[in-house]
Amino acid sequence: MVFDEWRWISDGHHPAEKNMAMDASLLADCEQGRISPTVRFYGWSEPAITIGYSQKVEKELDMNRCRELDIAIVRRPTGGRALLHHRELTYAVVAPVSQVPFNRGLKATFGAISEALLVGLKGLGISGDINANKQRPGPARSPACFASLNHCEITVDGKKLVGSAQKRTSKAFLQHGSLVIEADHDLFTSLLKFETESERIATHQRLVDSTTALNQISDRNFTFEEVGTAMQEGFQKTLGAVCLDI
Repeated sequence: MVFDEWRWISDGHHPAEKNMAMDASLLADCEQGRISPTVRFYGWSEPAITIGYSQKVEKELDMNRCRELDIAIVRRPTGGRALLHHRELTYAVVAPVSQVPFNRGLKATFGAISEALLVGLKGLGISGDINANKQRPGPARSPACFASLNHCEITVDGKKLVGSAQKRTSKAFLQHGSLVIEADHDLFTSLLKFETESERIATHQRLVDSTTALNQISDRNFTFEEVGTAMQEGFQKTLGAVCLDI
């Protein structure tokens, strides 16, 4: 089935459990043909950790530290490693796998969505690139997702800005990712579990050296709302479809 119109959901800020449940629900509805392709942008009402669907929580996270700081932990429907979500705009795209331009497979889907993100960034005055290389590994045993760089993710001056993950079923896919507005590497690495302090320091330095955030690469401070507006325009221009606000 191919749809000419997209749903657009500008969803504000929600707790971690609700955000991940909504993404999973959108995928299930698309799989059953109940909804047209959907773009959802949202934020986080408080700092939270999401972990990949196969990641072991107790092995990767300092649970005592998370409880002490009241950091919510929720499992993503997609893979990958731990992410700290707070000052960011998160996007989610669900569509049938038969939908153009996503009908050419996983990499083509990542590429099409990355192009939309790049156009959105251009609207903010930021010139980014799509990583065309194979996965760049992070430090050994690092539980941090942003410590690695995957194919078709967005970089600025060689540093990762947007991290994305995808889940595909026989009929539909969900891709969601984080566009970081302001990073907090100190908080993030304090929530992760390492065998030695040197591993924690190495991961922290890796994040500093290989990742960036919107307010780090610009001489102005972007708001959640203006980033969302720019990204919406990027998706509309790139996908060539009308997004219906709901």
